[in-house]
Amino acid sequence: MTIPDYEYRTPYVGHYAVCDACGSFFQNPMPSFEQLSRYYPTNYHAATNHGMLARLRHTSRLRALQPLLQGDGALLDYGCGNGAFLLWAAQQNLGRDLIGYEIAENDTIERLASGVITIVRGRPEYLLGVLPICRVVTMNHVIEHLPDPAATIAKLIPFLAVGGTLQGQTPATDSLERRVFGQRWSGYHSPRHTVVFSHRGLLQLFARIGLVTPKITHAFNPAAMAVSLACALRPQPTGIHRHGPAWLGWLAAATLLAPLDLLSHSGAIVNYSATRAGKQ
Repeated sequence: MTIPDYEYRTPYVGHYAVCDACGSFFQNPMPSFEQLSRYYPTNYHAATNHGMLARLRHTSRLRALQPLLQGDGALLDYGCGNGAFLLWAAQQNLGRDLIGYEIAENDTIERLASGVITIVRGRPEYLLGVLPICRVVTMNHVIEHLPDPAATIAKLIPFLAVGGTLQGQTPATDSLERRVFGQRWSGYHSPRHTVVFSHRGLLQLFARIGLVTPKITHAFNPAAMAVSLACALRPQPTGIHRHGPAWLGWLAAATLLAPLDLLSHSGAIVNYSATRAGKQ
């Protein structure tokens, strides 16, 4: 299945296959990290994450994380973008180190919020060389961007405290929204999404890397459906700008349709969590 970039109109095209065992989709051939870096334009939404809507998302996300932050260890935001969520979290006085990571060509470390926040940019191996023990590793819309999610998470597990949690949010292929919108479903986010999981695929991923007590729940994320609507209803898509009156209109329509997504019991966006096993 060949899917162009409906959202940013980059010249790259994703070629997706389906896993017969779990119903997850994956790019074939799989792009390298170097290739993926070329798929993100300078106006990519994760790099311009500001404003009232962003603050509402940060508040909701932190509310979900706080029950998991019981015990010692840092909070790692893997795929932190511009660090906006960590800057928001630092204002809530969580009483722990906040670490952000974003892949980059050059290895650098940046300290923010009087040293409470450490932003690591560079190769994944560079992060592992400076990463402390973490109570929570959060991957908010990240695992679907990784060429090999299992290998990436497996390398992070030794830095996750026993009883600590991997937590995040991701699209789900076995959703009503994907069936309705087809190739214009926002969950493909081609060519930036490399592996788009089903519920079964997520459970198999956690089992494969030795995480236990997995939990997958429906997530309220009208922005995802707003992108699907905009992609599907524009006869000649010219890209989607996540700001301005048109974007607010798509968000309003998506919010009105959100109950249908919830009632379907097969939401397009899911929250997931799983725990590192072992004795405390």
